[in-house]
Amino acid sequence: MRLHFDAHCHLPEARSRLPEQVRVVCGTCEADWEAVLAHAASETQVIPMLGLHPWFVAAAQPGWEARLDALLRAHRAGVGECGLDFAREAADRPAQEQAFRLQLRLAHALHRPVAIHAVRAWGRLLDLLREEGVPPAGALVHAFSGSSETASTLQALGVFLSFSPEGLGSTRTKVHETLRAVPSSHLLLESDGVGNLEQVIAMAAALRGVAAEDLAARTWKNGLRCFKELMA
Repeated sequence: MRLHFDAHCHLPEARSRLPEQVRVVCGTCEADWEAVLAHAASETQVIPMLGLHPWFVAAAQPGWEARLDALLRAHRAGVGECGLDFAREAADRPAQEQAFRLQLRLAHALHRPVAIHAVRAWGRLLDLLREEGVPPAGALVHAFSGSSETASTLQALGVFLSFSPEGLGSTRTKVHETLRAVPSSHLLLESDGVGNLEQVIAMAAALRGVAAEDLAARTWKNGLRCFKELMA
């Protein structure tokens, strides 16, 4: 039986036709945390994650941190999707950084893995990970689009790098070059809720010059390592 590990997806796209596929399903704001938990309770292949995405920091209601803390203490779930996104002109960078710090601290305190979103914020991401420390229970940057140099720095910190169908299917050769350079020990793949994981594996395997079956097996093992604290 071929095993597949989808390192990042969302509701409602999280449904899978492959019973042997484990999926990491991320909440992005308070409105979907309970739905993610309910979905995970109904499907044993789902690993739930609860977090505040940088896009939704400005709209978060006061006290969201305490409510997230309470849900994480009551349920076996990871932290995320959280992080930094400075691509939008109106981005409140200090507020994003504060929310990201709080969630990193939760991941440390509760010993949970963390799923990180990063766009045009690589320098600050590295700064905050060095200041707060990478959660020892596991961390990944999803839909990685940074440089090979950033990838090497993140790997040295113990962070896994996950590649998405959008990145692999684009004409941005930087993403392809980075995918080829990432050691197999730190590589993950994801559907991001918009792609077919088997196709993502096939694209990544072709770019790396390896068999799709071998890459699927490698990313399966990496997924189990990254999310070991949440696996039954």
